[in-house]
Amino acid sequence: MERRKVSTPKAFFVSERDRFYDNWTLSFWREDFQNSVDAGARNIDISVETAPSRGSFDDVAPELDQVTRVVFTDDGSGMTKDVLEKVFFSIGSSTKGDGDSIGGYGRARLMTCFSNVRYTILTNDRFVIGDGPDWESYELGQAVAEIGKAIVKLEADGTERAARAIAGLRADLDMISKAQAAGGFKGCRIEVDLDPTQGYSWSRPTKDHMLKQLQAYLSESQLPPKVTINGKSPEDLFELTDGKGKLQARRGPVRRVLEAEVGGETKTFANVHLNESDRAAHKKKVIVRVNGASMFVDSIEADIQVIVELDPKMSRDVMTSNRDGLRGEYKKALQAFLQEIAVDNKSALKERGKEKITIKGEKGRIKAKRPSFEEISRVAMSDEEVTFTRHPEKRPPRVIPANTAQLAEFGLPLESVEAFIRDFRHGRTFVNDKIWDYDFPYAEDFRKLRDAAYEARWGEETSFLFENLSTEARGWLLDILKGRYVQELARVTAENAKRDVIEDMNDIVVHVENSNPTIRAAIRRNDPRNWDVETGKGRQPRALLVAWTEACGVAVETLMKVRPSVKDFDWTSGWCYDTAKQTDQGDRYRDAVTEALCVSEDGKHAFLVNPVTEDGRLAFSPSDAGDRQKLIALAMHEVAHVVESWHNETYAGVLTDLLKSYDFKEANRRMRDSVKAVYAAYDKGKARVQEMDDEPGPRPADRLLAVAAPAAYRNDALDAAVTRYDDGTRVVDCDAVARIELNQAPDLSREEGYAVRYA
Repeated sequence: MERRKVSTPKAFFVSERDRFYDNWTLSFWREDFQNSVDAGARNIDISVETAPSRGSFDDVAPELDQVTRVVFTDDGSGMTKDVLEKVFFSIGSSTKGDGDSIGGYGRARLMTCFSNVRYTILTNDRFVIGDGPDWESYELGQAVAEIGKAIVKLEADGTERAARAIAGLRADLDMISKAQAAGGFKGCRIEVDLDPTQGYSWSRPTKDHMLKQLQAYLSESQLPPKVTINGKSPEDLFELTDGKGKLQARRGPVRRVLEAEVGGETKTFANVHLNESDRAAHKKKVIVRVNGASMFVDSIEADIQVIVELDPKMSRDVMTSNRDGLRGEYKKALQAFLQEIAVDNKSALKERGKEKITIKGEKGRIKAKRPSFEEISRVAMSDEEVTFTRHPEKRPPRVIPANTAQLAEFGLPLESVEAFIRDFRHGRTFVNDKIWDYDFPYAEDFRKLRDAAYEARWGEETSFLFENLSTEARGWLLDILKGRYVQELARVTAENAKRDVIEDMNDIVVHVENSNPTIRAAIRRNDPRNWDVETGKGRQPRALLVAWTEACGVAVETLMKVRPSVKDFDWTSGWCYDTAKQTDQGDRYRDAVTEALCVSEDGKHAFLVNPVTEDGRLAFSPSDAGDRQKLIALAMHEVAHVVESWHNETYAGVLTDLLKSYDFKEANRRMRDSVKAVYAAYDKGKARVQEMDDEPGPRPADRLLAVAAPAAYRNDALDAAVTRYDDGTRVVDCDAVARIELNQAPDLSREEGYAVRYA
């Protein structure tokens, strides 16, 4: 008996899309971005335009004259033939095998493919062309042959609609041929035609509406990949000139964790982040995200921005299939949390079991500054540079960079050259006033560069320099830029390094992640507010803190050197406390303690180190070379988070740059000097006395003390002025000894042998 299958028309998918999503045009972007993030994409390129409609397969263009064409391209892992045919185009299937999960493309196909005018997918070695539920998947070579046949068929039609279809197919053919020549397409490219006449007037997917929805989505997210839209950064495209930085919702500090009772087990499934600053763009909203990608948004009455970051490993179990809600007990836990906010947002958002305080220091925070590209580009030429220009033959022979890759080896950051070209294009550099000076040997070169720079797209400025300057002119310019950059870097580095670690303190941040009675006692001992040079309290923890601060300081200076485009920022140092907890470390779960932490908020950073062990003892000795090395490693790890908060490829690149350029010798020198300065401050007016042997009778140290303070020695009054240590040394408070009334002392001064060692 012949069996037949249900045929599903496109109208069904359109209806399902509109019924399941409150705002499908916003969800369109969410699904595309989430799939790219899941695929490990580092770069996403988007094109949104109004374009003439074209046909699918070998069909002529539809009667619809124009469509909104969206091209979404990433460099992630892409899809294989099996994934395309058995998952992506298999209703109810997912990469997990559970149709009601966040992963495996879910209902994304309703919006990206089945409910729209036309679509194509280019990924790895496959090309897919489709219209609604009808689709074909080809190997690249096969796709070239099939498209060739379609073009021949359409050419016989001869109509204007056939001509539009042919133009589209030829574009596909060119794209596929290039991918085939490259051995396949790295990542995934999805092209979708949307019907701009469909739906209500306020929600029709026109170009402007789709860009508006894209802007809204990006403003709710904090995505790891770099995003480009119509050849521009999101900030440039949407003309964000308010100084608020990237188009994204930054998390802010963790204030709560969300837990749910599932199957008799308590599961922690999300962190709650709070941002109360004026720069928070989504006040009175709760944004639920996964890996920084926005899933859905709820409203709250409190004038705060709350971001709920779901655990990526649990997101498939936690979220519904269309990714705009939570399931079961997880939904109840979120609703209970939102109810808490409605009743008392201060209590609801209070850190459970966590504390964070900032102890204000007289010197406040430390300012990290970067070299000024404006100074490098815009300052008038010096007499030395003018002389150098008139006599270029005096330049010592060397290799002139021939491309951007050679700039770093030359000693000049790419960012400084980019800044020069941008300023040059607007007439603001030291070269602009020489373009029409015919005594200037490179005037013609720079006139040519100026004309070309007007046409340069964002991100292409530096390549125009190499293409339009002669070798001699390029060498002259790069020499001057390098000299100026080296001078500016030295000035800024010296300014960043100015820190007085003795007389007063910067702000100190103390963050308590978890504690126990032993650690709480250590917190009190190490509290900077209890330190006192006069009584000697806090000598060792203060020495550790200044050593940690110096390690971070060198890391910050290195960051500003290797990443000169990082903006100026404020930072400080301090403590973080934690207890051991089971942590997944890749190969297995282990007991792990937070050793260091970077706490960032509103562009300000606090680099914190855990100063104690589980039993409350100091975890590091700043006088020990091995411990200093550990502090340096932790400092680089945390300072790298200034650029990237996630432990991803971007973060790894920053950390690698720090490791390559960090001056370990300089860091050790500063750490040792700062610790000595603390010891000297605490030991001011004191001497350390060392026993040189253990023979019976009055020893040389006793003889020295008898000479220094006879009455004190004879009457045992010296005990109040002497601190004894387990290593056999004694620290004598000379000021206290001087206050003791002097009497005749035992005559021990004739005996030989004593030694004094100052701290």
